[in-house]
Amino acid sequence: MVLMAILVSPSTSVLPSAQAASGCEGQVAAPEWNTSLQHMALVPHWSSPYAFDPYYGEPVYATEGRDHEEYYETNVGDLDPALHPEEPWVYNPIWPLPRLDPLTSGQYTVMEIGNDSSGVLRMNLSSSHRTTFCISLYETDGNTTKPATADVYLMTTTQYDAYGEVYRMMHGGWWWDDLDLAGGEGDVLSDIPPEWRSFNPLGWQSYRDVHQYEQREELTFSVAMDGPEVYSSLFGGSEWQDFYLVIDAWDNTNDDDAAALNSVLVADVTVLPTERSVLLPPWTVPLTLFVLLAAVVVVPVVLNSRYMQAGLDQQSTKEAPVPVMEQSAAQLE
Repeated sequence: MVLMAILVSPSTSVLPSAQAASGCEGQVAAPEWNTSLQHMALVPHWSSPYAFDPYYGEPVYATEGRDHEEYYETNVGDLDPALHPEEPWVYNPIWPLPRLDPLTSGQYTVMEIGNDSSGVLRMNLSSSHRTTFCISLYETDGNTTKPATADVYLMTTTQYDAYGEVYRMMHGGWWWDDLDLAGGEGDVLSDIPPEWRSFNPLGWQSYRDVHQYEQREELTFSVAMDGPEVYSSLFGGSEWQDFYLVIDAWDNTNDDDAAALNSVLVADVTVLPTERSVLLPPWTVPLTLFVLLAAVVVVPVVLNSRYMQAGLDQQSTKEAPVPVMEQSAAQLE
């Protein structure tokens, strides 16, 4: 009855946004790029038809007959630096990506994210630490800044790969034009059940399905893991998962996300790992649920048994006289 009351309550959300239990206070330092953090980006002028193969580090061309020089001249050459301040090493990283050290110390950085782009921080979160993210978003207007609205997502490697593929499709990818999966519109995920979105080329998800914060000016949230994030395939083999903090400044395929600002987005990002004092193994969660369920069944049975036994014991202690014919005759005399 208590669970039903919570679920039907209009002020209660079944899947609330994960919030931080602590404030954004702690010792921070500028990141050592490609050591503890890696700064990356998705930009419209370096997404399609030209991209890098992540396995071989070689160029892949979505359109035949076009080479890298032609694409650079027709797209990057006409780039407006006022709207896209990202450096080439940010959106064109060297493959394979460097292996990052576990993030165990506070980091602070300021990211400039161009119009219709995404700013990304790649990191290796430590399972022995609780990591708090504090983000404030601003928009540059000449020489001044003002609060801005954008979207923030936390993803694993597999989730970010799907997100990046959708970004490339939405910015001129060859099978976006050929298949036209969204009918020319990107806001189609509301028509697809969540359990089927991973099978749709336009579908992507955030970490644990809750770490997505849309149309925000600032936010704080925390992540604590039971162990290292490793993706295990159904057909064998495991794949290590890094984490990607994505500051989204384009109109993605989610229905309620913020639109592009047509300006440069500035993000103040603070990452604060805090060492956890007590680390319980994952099996303690099902064990606790089993004990609670067992108590719901066993406690009423024990109480009823004791109640019934108490009545029997009280009846057996009473000395009730049994009328006998000899006793009645003696009393008459």
